[in-house]
Amino acid sequence: MVNGLQTAFISISLEKFILFISLLPLLSFASCVAIALLWHFEETTQTHCHVPNYLPSISAAIGGCMPEKFIWRVGIALHCLPRIILFPPALHKHYKNTQSGQKYNITTWWFWLLNLLTNVSQVAENGALLTLTYISSTDNFDVHEGSFIAFVGCAMLYMFLSCILFKLTASQPMTLEEHTYLKRKVSIMLFNYCSFGLAVYFYFRHNWYCEPGIYTLFALCEYCTILSNIAFHWYCTSLHFKGAVVSLAYSENYLSKMY
Repeated sequence: MVNGLQTAFISISLEKFILFISLLPLLSFASCVAIALLWHFEETTQTHCHVPNYLPSISAAIGGCMPEKFIWRVGIALHCLPRIILFPPALHKHYKNTQSGQKYNITTWWFWLLNLLTNVSQVAENGALLTLTYISSTDNFDVHEGSFIAFVGCAMLYMFLSCILFKLTASQPMTLEEHTYLKRKVSIMLFNYCSFGLAVYFYFRHNWYCEPGIYTLFALCEYCTILSNIAFHWYCTSLHFKGAVVSLAYSENYLSKMY
């Protein structure tokens, strides 16, 4: 029963639901890269430099050929919907309702703004991800590139603000478990930052000097950036909803009035 007046007919652990949502981009990404390497190796690994390259960039793997383009678009569409509609308001309420969050929310305006900005950045990240997914680099390079920059920027901002919010709303002093959680979140965030920084370095080095294998290193760093992004969102969201259950319910009073 839900609230005494509603009956749940579907209930699932929120942790399992979050894991499923996180697996959608992960499996879509892995499938696209594998298919690109097996079926479209030449098309997805060639660059303007015409030097040996052994891995496709993410843009080439997800937006260049079929069925990769279809797989990625379906996976991201299913993945982004709950991340835009369900998770941001739930996380906003979670931070607000913690003991520290209630204290900050009452006495300080900046905590409310920080909480809001954290969740707005998550929504903007997913909006940019949808844009770069459905507008490939071959469709409109400028829009795709701008969306990718917005996606990475909002993702990095969300990670940073999320770590700050967790530290502010944790127990004072933090328990050993909370300290471990924060350390892992910060480690994933720093790995994401470093892999993206290396990707930018290898991208420009490839364009400037056309060295063999450099574009492959760029693609590999891109993969690390995306994988660490998925890992951070999975870890961060599942951490705050441990033991929670999501349910679909109907009202018994409403059904009685219908009949």
